[in-house]
Amino acid sequence: MLRLYRANNIGRSLLASSPFRTVGRHGCRYFQNNSQHGITLLSPSEVSEKLRELEESYIIERRKGVLRYDVAQLASNLPIEDDRSEKIVQVQVAEDAPDGTLKVTHSDWMFWGIFDGHSGWTTSAKLRDDIINFVLTQLDTVYPKRSPNGEDKLRLLPKSRAEIDRAIENGFLQLDEEIISKSIDRVVNTEHTSEAFEHVVAPALSGSCALLAFYDSYSSELKVALTGDSRAILGTLNHADKETGEPSEDQAEWKVTQLSVDQTCTNKAEVERIKAEHPNEPGVIKRERVLGTLEPTRCFGDATYKWSQEYQTKLSERENYWFNHHMWNNYLTPPYITAKPVITSTKIDLKNGVSFLVLASDGLFELLSNEEIVGLVADWIEAKSPKYLSTIKKDSIWTRVFGNIKKKHDEGEATTKIDPDVDSLPIRRRKKPHFIVEDDNVSTHLIRNALGGADIEQVSMLVSIPAPISRNYRDDLTVTVVFFGEKKSVITNDPITSNGQQVIVSTGKDNDDLFGNIKINEKATRSTLKTHIKAKMWEKDIKKI
Repeated sequence: MLRLYRANNIGRSLLASSPFRTVGRHGCRYFQNNSQHGITLLSPSEVSEKLRELEESYIIERRKGVLRYDVAQLASNLPIEDDRSEKIVQVQVAEDAPDGTLKVTHSDWMFWGIFDGHSGWTTSAKLRDDIINFVLTQLDTVYPKRSPNGEDKLRLLPKSRAEIDRAIENGFLQLDEEIISKSIDRVVNTEHTSEAFEHVVAPALSGSCALLAFYDSYSSELKVALTGDSRAILGTLNHADKETGEPSEDQAEWKVTQLSVDQTCTNKAEVERIKAEHPNEPGVIKRERVLGTLEPTRCFGDATYKWSQEYQTKLSERENYWFNHHMWNNYLTPPYITAKPVITSTKIDLKNGVSFLVLASDGLFELLSNEEIVGLVADWIEAKSPKYLSTIKKDSIWTRVFGNIKKKHDEGEATTKIDPDVDSLPIRRRKKPHFIVEDDNVSTHLIRNALGGADIEQVSMLVSIPAPISRNYRDDLTVTVVFFGEKKSVITNDPITSNGQQVIVSTGKDNDDLFGNIKINEKATRSTLKTHIKAKMWEKDIKKI
């Protein structure tokens, strides 16, 4: 370990060369005021241990189009305000075949969610526990059972794909209504303790963005629903020759598609929407923030931007012991923000080799561009060479992947137009990055390189600075990477055992042989992970949630 002081030459050089600007003066004041105590720089092995503290990796042997997904988090707030959840649900789907018979198949509905909280952790925790179930409840209404009153569990396809979007949207809005209104009313309208009120009002007063990906293996369609400023990007390999259009490994290159649009006051469409909803209110957007204070334009919770003046007054009068919020200036025509998501749809081409989805809170995109992220994942595939992610020969693309990636927003694959002005370059970097491949978990790999990669001293400094001072240099970071591909079976050299026994997240004995398993990839998963995790388990019928 190395003790760093403000007067220390190494400390001064690290601080001066940091590619991150501090917010306010708290960062510098920390170094100056602690000149007698200093901070402790973690060693490289300690840095890796901390980066891998919240990582998880799963091998999906379901033969349903998803091969693997990795998750990692690094806290900056204490406690961390980000959260995440995943779930796989098996559904029996039926449709009429051309010969008049009924075609029956088992579809996997796969969900991955990232929730970027602010002003506390309680809203993001609520989303972690409830959002997928709320969406599933709504999907239950658009995938009706063939025999509603019988034992038949077959579900009919929706009449249109737009019904699925409306179901997801309704799930988001109903959960937000539960958070900011219904749960509070149930407590306020009965005798209750201050602790009971605090329990329900905390998720309403804090806030969270929500990014939810939903993959239906039957249609190979990926839907991404966003409320807030997290982001989803898709990396796909284009094998076509630029001149002939024929498949060519020699000219293959990665294509970057952004599947969501950041919903902040730098998004012109969002600003125009809010101003149209609140005419004659010049202060509705100030300093690129809603009412001059909130940066995202869509959020869960944040009830003080949604409650009526009358409702806030009522809570203040009845719960003044706990609720002491003062209304914002120029608070005239709430609600000013919404939890309504923007949803995009993308067809995943499983026959074109491996593609991957990256979901992350905005902290990652402050440090890396979309193209750098896709290049880093491709670089990781080359270095780690897992057999089930093999796509093309190494020499054809991996050695020049960073040079070949071009900034592309393919509007044809997403239902929402991507505004190039919204997809800004990383705002904090001041010097050319140097990347490295060191981690078995690809999400941890992205976080490490976002913090400096091969610049070991910089990574150590950014990981070593304790909360809450670290918030001046970086945000909470949460990253999920999902690999798609068409394989009859998954072959891996990665050890997936614990004490000589295979570790399996249960999928039900009746279906293990037919549909495959979900396995914890221990090589890329923290050692303290418990095997039976509710968020990873899937249900055979969505009515069981």
